[in-house]
Amino acid sequence: MRMNRRRKAAPKPVHVETLIADSLGARGDAVMAGPVFTPGLLPGEGAKVEVQGQRGRVLERISTSPDRVEPFCPVAERCGGCSLQHFEESAYRLWKRHLVVDALEKAGVHAEVRMLVDAHGEGRRRMTLHAQRFGAKLVVGFAERAGDKIVDITDCPVSTPGLRASVPGLRKLAEVATPKKGRIDIHVLDCEPGLDVSIQGVKEISLALREAGAELAGKYNWTRVTIGGDPLIEFEAPVVKFGDTNVTPAPGGFLQATAEGEAVLASFVDEAVKSLEGKGPFKAADLFAGAGAFALRLARTMPVLAVEGESGLLHALQRAAQRTPGLKPVDARVRDLALEPITSKELEGYSLVVIDPPRAGAKAQAERLSDSLVPVIVSISCNPATFARDAAILIEGGYRMGPVTPVDQFKWTGHVESVAVFRRR
Repeated sequence: MRMNRRRKAAPKPVHVETLIADSLGARGDAVMAGPVFTPGLLPGEGAKVEVQGQRGRVLERISTSPDRVEPFCPVAERCGGCSLQHFEESAYRLWKRHLVVDALEKAGVHAEVRMLVDAHGEGRRRMTLHAQRFGAKLVVGFAERAGDKIVDITDCPVSTPGLRASVPGLRKLAEVATPKKGRIDIHVLDCEPGLDVSIQGVKEISLALREAGAELAGKYNWTRVTIGGDPLIEFEAPVVKFGDTNVTPAPGGFLQATAEGEAVLASFVDEAVKSLEGKGPFKAADLFAGAGAFALRLARTMPVLAVEGESGLLHALQRAAQRTPGLKPVDARVRDLALEPITSKELEGYSLVVIDPPRAGAKAQAERLSDSLVPVIVSISCNPATFARDAAILIEGGYRMGPVTPVDQFKWTGHVESVAVFRRR
């Protein structure tokens, strides 16, 4: 029988143009005529650019913006972890705030947008390193900008001191763990009393890997090393603090990018709780709860419904709630809120709802919330476009939107958090 095979699309032709950057796109790439999206340029800068489709690569910069500065990381121009270290900080901060302003305007939402809050703190407390062999050479680092190659690193200056100090050890671990063919990922969280290291992509655990894991864990203060979620070494359970509650995260589990960022976002939840004083009884729902950064703080003062689609994250939340004395009841439920949002009927009697969805936003959940009588909603988002879309839904449903605060956890990138409080009119 003859098989119908899909023809591989022919590669788009490559040509060279001299172009001027008009603006910066949402990811930090320069937007040039075409449009052509080119990393590494600032508005007003001209360059000879190799163009393929809508992607550009700088061959030679022919003019320089007054807002250009020298990146502090030696691989900044290639690494996908940061895209804007060459952008002078005050201009960068205005641009990042404008990402939120522009998204709200496009969604038809009128709101006060405050100045950007720098929540970098001590640095990013989680990283994912990729490791792959190319013949005799082992490359360990981050994905390159606009590509799938690995940029080899020996340091990451935007990470916490604990993560930075462990990079040499992580490279040694990769030497033993990385197979001849294929790529592995090493997820690292900066926890207490040490780092949590989780390796993905290893098919066989050798004696050499066990020995290297134990030796390196002792030397570099790794409290736990897991492979594919299974423990390899565990000296002590890793812990992160959500307020004053200790949580042991799932291997490679999600955390807010910085401890400072989490504290800033949690402060808005705390203020919302204070605004309810004298209006009880109190009951809160934390939707897209993760491992409980907000739910466990809320449980200090009121019963909480915590809903999360990833069972590993929710398990960590449940264990923490069970082991922490003095908390109000926490009802933890695994539920995909994109497919099965909490209904307005289920939210009857709730005084406060917190939503912190992934980048796709919470359209279905926002629609149910807009039909509810919940007095106060705290909306947190890592995507200005979906934040604005969901805000428009809540406003249409009768909520009044407070000022929007942009929060910068992923400094020198196009990622920005937004947080706002909505109150039922």
